[in-house]
Amino acid sequence: MYKFMKAILPVFLISVMALCVAFSCISTSQAPDVTTAPEATSTPKATPVPKTTLIPKATPAPDAAPATDAIVYISGEGLEFAGVPAYPAKPEEIDFEVFPDEPKQRLAGFGGGLNEKGWVALKVLGEAEKQKVMESVFKPGTGLSLNFGRIPIGSSDYALSRYSENETPGDLEMKHFSIERDHQYLIPYARAGQALNSGLRFWASAWSPPPWMKDNQSFDSGNMLDDPEIYEAYALYLAMFVEAYRSEGIPIEVVAVQNEPYILTNYPSCQWKPKQYLSFVRDHLGPTLAERKSGAGIMLGTFNQSNNAAHASMVLADEIARPYITVLGLQWDGLPIAKVAWKYVPDLPVWQTETDCGNHHWKPGFNPDRPQNDFAYALYTWRNIQRYLAGGAEVYSLWNIILDETGKSIDSKRPWPQNSAIVVNQETGDVTYTPMFYAFAHYSRETGAGSRVLSGSGFRDALALKRPDGKIAVQLANESQIEQVIRVKLNDRAWDVILPGSSFATLIIEP
Repeated sequence: MYKFMKAILPVFLISVMALCVAFSCISTSQAPDVTTAPEATSTPKATPVPKTTLIPKATPAPDAAPATDAIVYISGEGLEFAGVPAYPAKPEEIDFEVFPDEPKQRLAGFGGGLNEKGWVALKVLGEAEKQKVMESVFKPGTGLSLNFGRIPIGSSDYALSRYSENETPGDLEMKHFSIERDHQYLIPYARAGQALNSGLRFWASAWSPPPWMKDNQSFDSGNMLDDPEIYEAYALYLAMFVEAYRSEGIPIEVVAVQNEPYILTNYPSCQWKPKQYLSFVRDHLGPTLAERKSGAGIMLGTFNQSNNAAHASMVLADEIARPYITVLGLQWDGLPIAKVAWKYVPDLPVWQTETDCGNHHWKPGFNPDRPQNDFAYALYTWRNIQRYLAGGAEVYSLWNIILDETGKSIDSKRPWPQNSAIVVNQETGDVTYTPMFYAFAHYSRETGAGSRVLSGSGFRDALALKRPDGKIAVQLANESQIEQVIRVKLNDRAWDVILPGSSFATLIIEP
């Protein structure tokens, strides 16, 4: 399916280079260079992407002249951000139309979770190879170009083991609070990112309070104790975490009270009822962060399912609690909560906080030994990004950025193998940039911070954005295993884009 692409590349090399948009192909150890856009302020909200089927078209002839005002970057089998021509077309039989005069929210950027297992997975690599991997994650203009990092407060399900920052029962004054454990893995991880991107931004979330603050006295499952003294102690715990990281040169912008407050699991987790959540934010955490001048706001989240709308509405409906909330954090199936929140605070920023990890153990096809890390999962992630950006999100984040070849969590009953952008084989030292890496990078590199989502109509797997440099970027995906020709229209211009089977592409259009 790629014979045609290979045949035309030499013919049009000079024309393509003249467009002055260059990328280097990524290998299994280095990502291509692309300019990362500056950050900008946010405005809501995008409309859903319309869905239609493609209109059948002939492939442009081998001697067809390439467009001089557009270029395409493609990732697929044997193609890693390969620059290929787009072709001028008549503005008829359009598959996807861009409406540049209907800008939506401005993106703050893209991020990922910094977990202990990810940092440890890199230890089998030599320093040079490890540096290449980290550059592919954080260095602006290369690889993923991430500018957000999520830091766990205590153990997540991808810690090496269960821990909190204070294991002393009844220590309400936090005299034994310590981030000593964080100095082993998370702080070095964050600093390595900062060394590559001085604009890297951080936020933090807890999977479980210290066990002595819960009714089951355990990291896994259980309920937060409904006790004002415990609430006050936990507020101090979170504030001291922010302060401790700030003293390490790692500023935490926002703190999430609880990851998925209705999900009780066999890894660190905790249930919070909506009334508890309100009381804690309004009467304890909000005032504590303000009084201690922590510099951190509160994320209302992270919410992964529609019934968390009760938490959001209860907090935002309260006039005292509402001002403490600076961002709404949503993941998995939580996007509908955005509309609930915007009824109370129309301009509340929405951050997508954790992409769906795939390999669902409750669905057919679950692999208990290894994650799939295949094109199907990459397309699933690509569509989730599209869905959240079209739905008004200003940030989209990976869950695990890096894992070993098994990708297993610390679930005590069923260690869950989860997908990741990068896999480091612990036996061979091989580094694999999975298909999802490229699916994500098309968004995060080409349309990063400062880009604005645009309205569009037509082809299901397309989303248009306007970059800070004024160029229009149209993100495209081809689910089919066969080559497809997609016609994109912008005002009175149109282009045919040739997509190989099972591929992702970004069409860059000059103003």
